[in-house]
Amino acid sequence: MWQDNETTQDLLGYQVHADLLKKIILNDAMLPISIGVFGNWGSGKSSLMLLLQQSLKEWEKSPLNEHHKMILQIYFNSWQFESYDSTKLTMIESILEAINKDINKRKDVFERADDFLKRIDFLKAGVFILKKAYDNLTPDWLKKWLPTKEDLDKITDNDNYQNLLDDVTKGNTSKFIATFRELFEKLVDDIGYKAVIVYVDDLDRCDPKRIIGCLEAVKLFVNVNKTAFIIGADERIIEYAISQHYPIPMKKEDISSPFSDYLEKLIQLPYKLPRLSDNEQETYITLLLCKNHLTNIHFNEVHQKYLEFRKTDKHSKYNIDDIKANVPQNKNIDFHAVEYRLPTVPLIKRFLNGNPRQLKRFLNTLYVRQELAEVAGFTDILPEVLTKLMVLEYNTLYNSRFEELYKLQNANGGVLPLDDVEQEAKTENGIQNPQWKDNWSSDYLRQWLSSDPSLKNINLQNYFWVARDALKNEKPIASLVTNKVMLLFRRLCTLQANVTMKRDLPGIINTCDDSEKDMIIRLINDSLKKDPKSENCWRILNCDENNLLICDKIDRLKLLFNNIKTDSIDTKADVFFARMLPLNDEIHNYIETLPKGNPLKNAIERKMRK
Repeated sequence: MWQDNETTQDLLGYQVHADLLKKIILNDAMLPISIGVFGNWGSGKSSLMLLLQQSLKEWEKSPLNEHHKMILQIYFNSWQFESYDSTKLTMIESILEAINKDINKRKDVFERADDFLKRIDFLKAGVFILKKAYDNLTPDWLKKWLPTKEDLDKITDNDNYQNLLDDVTKGNTSKFIATFRELFEKLVDDIGYKAVIVYVDDLDRCDPKRIIGCLEAVKLFVNVNKTAFIIGADERIIEYAISQHYPIPMKKEDISSPFSDYLEKLIQLPYKLPRLSDNEQETYITLLLCKNHLTNIHFNEVHQKYLEFRKTDKHSKYNIDDIKANVPQNKNIDFHAVEYRLPTVPLIKRFLNGNPRQLKRFLNTLYVRQELAEVAGFTDILPEVLTKLMVLEYNTLYNSRFEELYKLQNANGGVLPLDDVEQEAKTENGIQNPQWKDNWSSDYLRQWLSSDPSLKNINLQNYFWVARDALKNEKPIASLVTNKVMLLFRRLCTLQANVTMKRDLPGIINTCDDSEKDMIIRLINDSLKKDPKSENCWRILNCDENNLLICDKIDRLKLLFNNIKTDSIDTKADVFFARMLPLNDEIHNYIETLPKGNPLKNAIERKMRK
């Protein structure tokens, strides 16, 4: 199996991104700088930052560092924020503490180590006082520890240090910030760092207020000469946090979002990680299989050859043929276990979204089920057949079809009654078989049915047995949606007025791809299951005047009403139903079949007559 965490072992070809960011940071003229490493959940932001850290460490020790300049790299854990009020200061304390530790570790390098350490202590004291409100909350034991005038006289630029403490004790925050920046910048310069680099990871998992606090800490306090801040996040979550904290009204004539403009002021260089191409996905999956099924020594040889290949070719896939061609024959590496699982790759590329974390999690589940099959004595389980069933299970919109297939094969002795359905799915006329036509005619499901391997005449009982954890129990909603979508849905629910919802909803939904829109529909469905009259849900659906959520997709509409007591929906839903009915015959017929109470029926009829 594969660990679901960041790594410095580059299987994604991200070293080129790390090399570019390293080049920017090592250019003195580019500092100070704040860089946003933007990407969706699981896209590899943390791994990229680790690769960058490693590259900078190697540069520091290399002959390229002619003047033996020091680079201090600090990892800041976003989860350690105590509260919004102290977010900025907690971050600054962490940076000062990291510098303190670095000086203590390399005391023999510094001629003025004691002086530097004292100056850090005074900066920390100033921050602490500001954080705890000196007059009321600072304990007596700490007051005795704080610097005296005599202590300050021992430090260079003592007037500035005295001013820092005077400003903070008087509550003069703006002067404190200006003085702090000046003292901090001089400290970094006097120590002799080429750069101080702060990595802020998982910022998009924090509360919006804490996100803003962190970004403002960077801008206000410590974004000074010789510093670089690398911030890993989903750009859309940061924009959401900004919109929550600074409710800037957006005018119709605005070309760009005011939230994007504000983000540009906080993040000087946005660096967006691209989605993996088909070739990159195939390479990544193949390398993951090699990592799992080869010895460490053999995999390290394979990986090194891959890195050498990527230096000269950034586009082509590096598949099993390339791997075997680059391994010396005398190594006698057994690739049988890898090649046995390679037929799964086309299915994974075609039906998953190319997200590295999702790919890894999918492969882990596949691996566990194959191991379960082996323990259970099922020798006929083919990984590609199991994969074909699993990609359906993993689809947010169509995972209910997985349960449907289970019931179908169970009623037919383990074999699906496919007849010519797989062939019909490939034709222009589509599926004609009445048992499959209604529920399996979407483009996605036709592609799934027509893809290799064929499921015709395959007994699927053992396949569903090893996947029984996915059957008969609804998956927790949190496992089906990303954190980003959850936050966007919450934002929609906070828009209490129709006029506000109609204004803001398009911008929110347009940040989502199709799979994320499916997730929002699933969240609405989950709320309507609990309360078919949910005002929040019907406000969202009624105000979606351009059908951005449903998009004329019958399967998305069916997901919306799945297991909903539609006869309990009241008249507040009439706008949505009246807008759906004229879209097309298929949607019209489906809406007509839904049980509805008489008040809602009458309200829809009145709305349609207008």
